[in-house]
Amino acid sequence: MNTIRKNLTLSVLSGILLSIPFLLPHTGLVMLFAFVPLLWMEHAFTLSGNRGCWKYYALTFVIWNVLTVFWISYSTLIGGILAILANAFLMFAVFVIFRRIKRWLLKKGKPEIFAHLFLVALWIAWEFFYFDAEISFPWLVLGNGFATNVSLVQWYEVTGVLGGSLWIWVLNLLLFYGFRGKLRGWKSIAIVITLAIPIIFSLIRFYTYKEPDRPVEVVVVQPNIDPVNEKFSSMPQSEQDKRILGLARTHITPGTQLVVAPETSIREVIIGNYFSAPSMVLYKELVKENSNAAFIFGATTVGFHPYSEHRPTAASRPYSGGWYEVFNSAIMLDTTDKVQIYHKSRLVTGSEKMPYTDLFPIIEKLAPNLGGTSGTLGSQHERTVFTPANQDYNIGVAICYESIYGEFLTGYVKKGANLMAVITNDGWWRNTPGYRQHVSYASLRAIETRRSIVHCANTGISALINQKGVRTIQTQWWVQTAINGTVNLNEKLTPYVKYGNFTGWIAVFFMALTGLYSLICAFPGRKRS
Repeated sequence: MNTIRKNLTLSVLSGILLSIPFLLPHTGLVMLFAFVPLLWMEHAFTLSGNRGCWKYYALTFVIWNVLTVFWISYSTLIGGILAILANAFLMFAVFVIFRRIKRWLLKKGKPEIFAHLFLVALWIAWEFFYFDAEISFPWLVLGNGFATNVSLVQWYEVTGVLGGSLWIWVLNLLLFYGFRGKLRGWKSIAIVITLAIPIIFSLIRFYTYKEPDRPVEVVVVQPNIDPVNEKFSSMPQSEQDKRILGLARTHITPGTQLVVAPETSIREVIIGNYFSAPSMVLYKELVKENSNAAFIFGATTVGFHPYSEHRPTAASRPYSGGWYEVFNSAIMLDTTDKVQIYHKSRLVTGSEKMPYTDLFPIIEKLAPNLGGTSGTLGSQHERTVFTPANQDYNIGVAICYESIYGEFLTGYVKKGANLMAVITNDGWWRNTPGYRQHVSYASLRAIETRRSIVHCANTGISALINQKGVRTIQTQWWVQTAINGTVNLNEKLTPYVKYGNFTGWIAVFFMALTGLYSLICAFPGRKRS
């Protein structure tokens, strides 16, 4: 096998191995050696002194992104292509920086392990900052690869998914050095220990964890309204209301305490004049008929502000009397006259938010039309926890894309949420891995927070997820249905809720030390051997 063909094989192999856990259930352990072929290829370039391995990096990460998130293109072709290329480029950039640092360290006579430790820290620091970047799409954070292997990562309640990313990198490096014969004797035991201890701890935790016995009976409505051809075009809102309320009524029992319907169940509600929308009146009637139950659902809401009371933002749109904003919202109705509302905070770049609009206003005009709205939406900075009347549960509601942000969900828990819900509309992606990945990530949020999660999707998969991340009840894809079941409340705070992504901060600290060391070594007045 010639050198080019060998390099192509290794880079393609890594791309495929990295994709498998995101496509096939219960294959998360593949992540623990998925980078080894790519590292081996890079090492061969180091030994030969050749350049040009960057194109093989690019191939690996393009393959990984195409295979796992190609479904974005079903909602927006251009947006999907840009998302794939941008995400692949950032991964590629991490490896290019690592390659340059490695060459520099080797010239200084330093062991190459320093470069690999730098790579680990750089990758995790990048994932850490990616969660809060203006353009953020942390769908393929390495730790997410264990989303369908929840029994192996119960320790995410301490570290979150970044702990999984660290575990993946440590095992990949140990195996890489092991295959090169660098780990002999007692050092080879490090591989077994690093693999076994997290798994053993997790399995013990998985089989011994007991949820508090505080059940809440829930009904989850999956109306299965096609978002492309029905929801925002051909199907009247009255027909959608009839389907949602009909499914809810057939599954509600006298003991039902919570009913959940999906994202954008109602197309338009005026903030401050809620019951001017006929749908709101109908939804309120359901609550009156079942006084023991609160009703949570999604809605597109509109807030109006006169010129004198509102400072325009990137989300503001002019009208004759001032400004108005459009929100992707969650609403809760109960037996009181109060309407509780939360506006989605983590907006999807491209469809709900255009980046850097303050610097480049023209970008706003490029926003595609998804979800019934276009352009940048309004948002709120603080989490809102819903508190139903005459109930002992407090529930936080994440809207669609927000559920992939672990530390974001801890904000609800810190504000008193002892139960979580995710409302979403995954039908844009058709029957692809997208909706399956989305519901599986909710399992990781359940482990991190030890909160049961009610996952309600317009077209599926909807599920009740327990505090160990296991789906106790779930629906099928593209089926008009509803489910009834119970979830347990929990008041305790996990270390991850208390301390957040401390793994990311450790990586940033290591990066700062590395940078300081590099400056010292490069200082012109320093004597060199």
